[in-house]
Amino acid sequence: MQIKSNIAKVVEEVDTKARYDAAVKKVLSDPQILAWILKYTVREFEDYTIPDIMACIEGEPEVATSPVHPGTYTHEVDGLPTEVTENEAQKVTYDIRFQVRVPGQGSVGMIINVEAQNKFYETYDLVTRGVFYCARMLSTQVRNEESAEEYNHLQKVYSIWICMQVPKNSEYTITGYRMNKEDRYGHMASTANRRYDLMELVMVCLGRPETAVQGTELHQLLNTVLSEELTPQEKQKIMKEEYDIVTTVELEGGLAKMCNLSEYIEEKAMERGLKQGIEQGIQQGIVMELISLVKDGLLSLEVAAQRAKVTIEEMKNMCQLA
Repeated sequence: MQIKSNIAKVVEEVDTKARYDAAVKKVLSDPQILAWILKYTVREFEDYTIPDIMACIEGEPEVATSPVHPGTYTHEVDGLPTEVTENEAQKVTYDIRFQVRVPGQGSVGMIINVEAQNKFYETYDLVTRGVFYCARMLSTQVRNEESAEEYNHLQKVYSIWICMQVPKNSEYTITGYRMNKEDRYGHMASTANRRYDLMELVMVCLGRPETAVQGTELHQLLNTVLSEELTPQEKQKIMKEEYDIVTTVELEGGLAKMCNLSEYIEEKAMERGLKQGIEQGIQQGIVMELISLVKDGLLSLEVAAQRAKVTIEEMKNMCQLA
């Protein structure tokens, strides 16, 4: 039997996590789920029904294909740049991105980005990154900076972050960040400056299932969809009965893949934990045996420290405490 090398195992685990992330994004990109997200995060949709919001979604949502740091565009789909000439291996993409038409405003459109964020704490500020995503979606709409018309036709953008593993003081919250007009002296009554409201960042923080009663319907729906405890069949039943979401072949397949990959990742984590525990136990047993030999005068402190891979002073302290 061929034994996998450490690098092969690492590559396999990374690939598994990448496939799990891809499955999550695919499930969240279902128009029915996106409609629920829009209702609770996009102010322009808050008074509309889920079917009405679904009807405003244009085309097929892009999943992990549109670059956040675009280079030179080669073509575009539905007005959204999707291809670049940058190094593909280093390309950072939006998780989900799509266009919508604003209800009651004719041809006025918006660009929506939805991000699934597993870790709330990163080496960077999530809000700062979200603002950057909004800025990028605005800036990439301008191809010719000399053209005034391009500025006049900028579409509003939303970046919506679905955050998991959040601190207790932020569980089950929805927080928005946007530009507001502020009259600091006098009052500007001109309507020529009314289009400043062009970007919004919204953070949707989930939490522990046992405290889910604190959240909105959106929180509870996302808890169901992203649950690692419910089976795909249980998820489908809840989604149908409580949210009237019809399970398509694609959605059903995505839920099943999420469940299978989640179980695989959990099994691997348990294997690693068990292995580390065994290794730590063995090491602890060796150290205790060395301490016993030192106390019985059968082994010098220096040799014991060397075998235990600690300093002489540390070995001395351990002997005194044992």
